[in-house]
Amino acid sequence: MLGQTLGQIQKLLGHPDELESHDYSDNSNERVLIYHNLGLELSFSSEDNYRLGKITFYSKDFTFSDIQIVGLNESEFILRLKSKYPDLTLDDDFSDLKSKDFSIDSLGVTVWLEEGVVESFTMYPKYLEDDSIEWPI
Repeated sequence: MLGQTLGQIQKLLGHPDELESHDYSDNSNERVLIYHNLGLELSFSSEDNYRLGKITFYSKDFTFSDIQIVGLNESEFILRLKSKYPDLTLDDDFSDLKSKDFSIDSLGVTVWLEEGVVESFTMYPKYLEDDSIEWPI
């Protein structure tokens, strides 16, 4: 799915429940398709010619490496993933928000925890050394 256009995604999944648009100070824009029933957010940036550049899963039904990640507590999440992905890293600890952001760089994923529970799992395309994107399609 990463790299597909807005039209391709809507043809595949239908119209989203919500469509958000965000304008940024650098004149870039992001469009986010939200599918509540799928627990899914799909983000398209003007910087990527509105190709799908970020997929975020919120559903407890989502599985990754045969593990239902969303809803796991922090210790269970680390226990299950650290042995498979030794590059699992705590990137940010927002103690004032009771939130943490983990990443697995080898896979291009981040995992967001709130109050010790996994809230979301996000996938990104592979970035090359020159900061260009290697699109999977």
